[in-house]
Amino acid sequence: MEKKIINFALEFEKKGAILYLEFALKVNNPLSKALFYTLAKQEIEHAERIEKFYAGLPVEVSDDVSKIDSVEEDVKSFFEKIEKTTTSKESNIDVYETAIELEKKGYESYKKFLAESKNESEKELLQFLLNEEKKHLDSIVNVYSYLTGTSDWLEREESRVWNWMNL
Repeated sequence: MEKKIINFALEFEKKGAILYLEFALKVNNPLSKALFYTLAKQEIEHAERIEKFYAGLPVEVSDDVSKIDSVEEDVKSFFEKIEKTTTSKESNIDVYETAIELEKKGYESYKKFLAESKNESEKELLQFLLNEEKKHLDSIVNVYSYLTGTSDWLEREESRVWNWMNL
């Protein structure tokens, strides 16, 4: 993996993990906490995969949900355990806007690196990271939309939303 890519990727994943841990500690809403702790955990897993790849070790880059934790599955499991009243409006909604911008930056950067890459195994890892950033972005947008505009969230059919949140 090219040095500029590895440096960017490790720094980006580290920044994401730290930011999401800070957000999880800052927010009061249990749904938000579950989302941000899950995202922090996955950013750490991404950094581990990147370091293994850089060290020449085998790296799992499968999109098989049974092998890779899903943000949606983690949040869904938590959501089903809490009472609906605990998913009230979030007082720290600004953290979602920051998270959305972070994931967009990661997505665009990995997309650019993927387009420039000549190495097949590097391309596989970058495609995996690109897909993960997209999943993270979708997750954040879904919960943000749910917390800030439930009626709009429920009415959207053309975009992918987590319909199970409509209890």
